[in-house]
Amino acid sequence: MSYVGEPFRHDLFVSYSHGDDGSGGAYLKPWSAAFAHELERELRADRRFRTSLSVFRDQDHRPEHSLDPMAPLTAQLQEQIAGAALLVVLMSPDYLASKWCADERDWWLERQAALGLPHEERIAVVRIWPTDTQWPAALCDARGEQLVGFAFYPADAVPPRPLGWTDLPGAFGSEFRKPLLDMVGRLYPKLEAMRARAEDLRRQREEAERLVRDGGQTLYLHGRSDHAAAWEAAALKLVDKGFAVVPGEPDRVDSDPVRLQAVRERRVETLSGCDALLLLGTDDGRALDADLVVVGKHDRQSARARSHRLLPCGLLDTAGAAIATSVRRATARIVQADWIDGTDEGWPVAVRDWLGGKGVQAGGTP
Repeated sequence: MSYVGEPFRHDLFVSYSHGDDGSGGAYLKPWSAAFAHELERELRADRRFRTSLSVFRDQDHRPEHSLDPMAPLTAQLQEQIAGAALLVVLMSPDYLASKWCADERDWWLERQAALGLPHEERIAVVRIWPTDTQWPAALCDARGEQLVGFAFYPADAVPPRPLGWTDLPGAFGSEFRKPLLDMVGRLYPKLEAMRARAEDLRRQREEAERLVRDGGQTLYLHGRSDHAAAWEAAALKLVDKGFAVVPGEPDRVDSDPVRLQAVRERRVETLSGCDALLLLGTDDGRALDADLVVVGKHDRQSARARSHRLLPCGLLDTAGAAIATSVRRATARIVQADWIDGTDEGWPVAVRDWLGGKGVQAGGTP
């Protein structure tokens, strides 16, 4: 398990070319492997990461290093590489020329896109050798300029070699360790940010799975006290279908600003713990207009900010043509309230199907 947590199996993947010297030798591999080892060692110096940090490195590609020797190697590598929260690229001309490194990068990028996560600020480029060819788009900014990255070769060295090149096979000296510590200091907050993002993803996945269940969700049914009969009839039908309905009564209509604000605060607090919001649409179109904006948009946004929940919103139309004007339907779409026909006797099934669709859309399994 990684420090960041699911859906990421590893916190970092270090990608580099071994550097074919023309005779079958890998002249970049010793330095690159040593770099990856020292990077992990320095990251683990912080107690937060000491026991849970997971770094996937090039030498882990071999079957004797935690890969199943009876399974297809490429499929396993694709899964391991794509499952890293951050990508560390050891940039060199050999890296740019390597088809294997390009595949690794593409696997990682495709996985982030599938998760709906941007890759920006999650790729650390370590410049270990000067390059004079175009970098891939993912390693450039929006203007096409190369990412600044981290310099690990002296700019004035002739010939250029990575920092600490002459230290091997011994320990790296201060020339190498100072920029390494600067890099580690910048990676820590990225890992923390990804840990928080991963927690959001897990929470959203759990909510999505809850939405697709056949009943049992908690629905906030918003109606006004002057429409109490319609609200109670709708609430009983939802309860009969297996939904939990809150609050236990329609919201009070009050013209006093102080009391009205208290009602809204209680509403937001209750909404924060719900799976979805249903706005009751009666033949009072003006009341519905206000509820769409105040409850369906503003109060719902406040509840989502407080709880970080999906909280889909539906408008339960119990009046039909009396309120289903084209303008009102368009307004509902703008505030992201889905129109649900509540004029049919079996409308609770439509509510269940609506929730299931929202869950699937959010990543739940039907």
